[in-house]
Amino acid sequence: MNPAITRRSMLSLTFATVAGLAVTACAGADESDGSAGTLASGSNVEPNAFPVTIDHKFGSTTIDNAPTRIAAVGIGDADVLLSLGVTPVLVPVWNGSTDDGIGVWAESALTGGEPVSLANATTDFDIETIAAASPDLILAVNNAIDEETYQQLSAIAPTVLHAADQVDWVLPWQEVTTRIGTAVGLPAAGQNEVRDVEALIARTRAENPQFVGKSAALVIRWSDGNLRAFSPESARAQLLTALGFTPPPALADRFAGKLNTELSAENYSLLEADYLLFDNYERSRSDMEQQSTFASMEVVRTGGLIALDPIVSDAVSMPNPLTIPFVLSQFVDQINQAEAARDR
Repeated sequence: MNPAITRRSMLSLTFATVAGLAVTACAGADESDGSAGTLASGSNVEPNAFPVTIDHKFGSTTIDNAPTRIAAVGIGDADVLLSLGVTPVLVPVWNGSTDDGIGVWAESALTGGEPVSLANATTDFDIETIAAASPDLILAVNNAIDEETYQQLSAIAPTVLHAADQVDWVLPWQEVTTRIGTAVGLPAAGQNEVRDVEALIARTRAENPQFVGKSAALVIRWSDGNLRAFSPESARAQLLTALGFTPPPALADRFAGKLNTELSAENYSLLEADYLLFDNYERSRSDMEQQSTFASMEVVRTGGLIALDPIVSDAVSMPNPLTIPFVLSQFVDQINQAEAARDR
């Protein structure tokens, strides 16, 4: 049995409450009719929502009528749909804690049949798998779609991408949410999701004033053995920024609009901060603990290292109305536990 799936099954009930927090904004919307991808025959589409034209990085896409079979190709795009009460017919699979594209944070929002799983969603996915799902709308907002791939997708169904002035993988979750809400005929519901989740973030920040002004970095160990620290605007670090954390002073000028910056062992000192959050730490623990340059860092020695497990690591990489409440609770708990341990 796949250990990730076993863990997912064990944690589903625990996380259902957290995921439910994020879908309360949809309470006024009609339920799905029970089949994956439908919008209840259009009954919960907002008045005058169609036709709608959405500008994006390769032009614009016009959606004439309410879609009923929606394929989510962007990472986290399916979560946004689920937060709006829509179950897609196809979802992308990431190389992480699950192999079907539905994170534990989203399971309580899933209704109807299981969506088709699209492998290799962020690199070289199979166009034929998407076509076989017979979508009438394709959402590839949070993905690095090139023009050739866009042409292939748009030949299958109207396809919506991120805005032309945005960078792949550095997308504001608020804009992703409202863009998807507009595409599926639920623009006001999308705005409500953003408003409610922003209010949750603001409450969390207000309840934890000790975070404001502290420095924190989120890193991942790449296959080449080097670390990569994520920019404050990147998907993985957006919540740290929203909670009031700033990047380590020595890193502040190294991003320059980039998703991340690479650090070899001799540059680990640039990561010195109040907290160092490490993506999927258990996978790298043995190697990192054997590196004296890492083990001797003050943030590591003094208990500022925050080890993110595989599920939290997946969730933090795709901020949206379902992952954010879950990640917020995990960040707050882990950081405060680390601080309490320092004070002992």
